[in-house]
Amino acid sequence: MKLMLPFQKQPKIFAAFKAGYDTVSKHLYLVLFPIILDLFLLFGVRITIVDLMRNAIQRFVLPPSATADLVASWETLKIQSVEFFRYFSLTAFLRSFPVGIPSLFSFTAFERNPLGEYQFIQLQQPGSVFLVILGLSLIGLFFAYFLYRLIARATSPQSVSVESILEPRSLLSWVLIPIVSIIFTLLVIFPAMLLISLIGALLPIFTSIGYFFLTISIITLITPVLFTPHLIFLEKMTFAQALLTSFRTVRMTNAKSTTFLFLAILVSYLTNMLWRIPPDDSWMLLVSVFGHALISIIILAASFHFIIDARNSVREFTENLMSETDLA
Repeated sequence: MKLMLPFQKQPKIFAAFKAGYDTVSKHLYLVLFPIILDLFLLFGVRITIVDLMRNAIQRFVLPPSATADLVASWETLKIQSVEFFRYFSLTAFLRSFPVGIPSLFSFTAFERNPLGEYQFIQLQQPGSVFLVILGLSLIGLFFAYFLYRLIARATSPQSVSVESILEPRSLLSWVLIPIVSIIFTLLVIFPAMLLISLIGALLPIFTSIGYFFLTISIITLITPVLFTPHLIFLEKMTFAQALLTSFRTVRMTNAKSTTFLFLAILVSYLTNMLWRIPPDDSWMLLVSVFGHALISIIILAASFHFIIDARNSVREFTENLMSETDLA
């Protein structure tokens, strides 16, 4: 039997957003993380792989049985892909996934910036590309680790120890997040997509249905564990402990947790659309950088306040339930 907190005892959504705003207003230095990252992505050097991608795309040849529509679609896709990679920079991987510093420009293929032309570095070897992606991702992961620790300290009602920049236990748990995510993608998501594509080749109608249910399944699996990074710092848990605790907490506060995450994603998505209105060479992008940094850090701080409230609600509910059981 799955226990769920009564709706009125579940954590308060708008109180979490208000607390997030109050936290950022008292700790404005937190917004420097996304500001510095986006300014670097906007004005810094661009590391591109257009020649490597063009050669890889050209090697792929459609079978002779391909229809004229498929050939035309493939040619259009090739042109669009090459054009995208002409300006796409590997520095985007400084915004590490699935945890990282919020960024407005992480995967924007800028052709120019307010200062004019970019300086481009062209990588030709796959090995160099892999090392650059790995190195930039690790750098981004480290700074995200530091950001989450500072937010945990700013939002926690208890003192969160930050005597040293790095704590081996929390750092190990932090690094396990992308590692486990990659393993999950390789062992679950990619095989599922391959299976859907193979069946879809025989039954085309199955493709849309299959991807729909795959998307729903992924959302259902991922949503309960989204607070894992928070709990690593707030309650000094290992990765496994934080994962299980996040899952149980979200399950017991499902109505409010799902609503909070939906609102957080919606606000972030809509405001990002607003921040990306200025063209690539407009100085108004500086306003966008600051606006995005402020909103994204408020939302991130609000998520810390929300999980703190959720954990307190779950503890209180569990203690009362145990007391009633003992009295019975």
